[in-house]
Amino acid sequence: MAISYRVMKTNEFENSIFYNIACDCGDGDHDLILEFEKDPDMPEYIFINFYKRLVWSSYWNDDDKWYKNLWLRCKGAFKMLFKGYVEIEESFLLRGEEHIDSFIEALKEGKEYVKKGKEKNEDNTKVDSTT
Repeated sequence: MAISYRVMKTNEFENSIFYNIACDCGDGDHDLILEFEKDPDMPEYIFINFYKRLVWSSYWNDDDKWYKNLWLRCKGAFKMLFKGYVEIEESFLLRGEEHIDSFIEALKEGKEYVKKGKEKNEDNTKVDSTT
């Protein structure tokens, strides 16, 4: 099965390959970028990086008073400043078997891409060791 439904290969470089997976809600800001990255110095390691725009909302209450929402934003900013992190979660919507299958195919294709690079690296290592 070929990658097709809402999943697209966007870039391929010597050590990485990128896919754009569309969120089914239709908003491009919700899309996910999937990267398979290999390290030529350590071929046994495969990095799978997910890039997604995360939104931190200060509107956790139903109050329309602007100063209460501003206070919640300030509390979050202080947490980031003094603790060094903020906890964020985000949903991603896949709809239907075809969308899921396309996502799985991107994962399989990325795996094969990394495997080819590993085999190529092993062949180069064998050549280097024989000379």
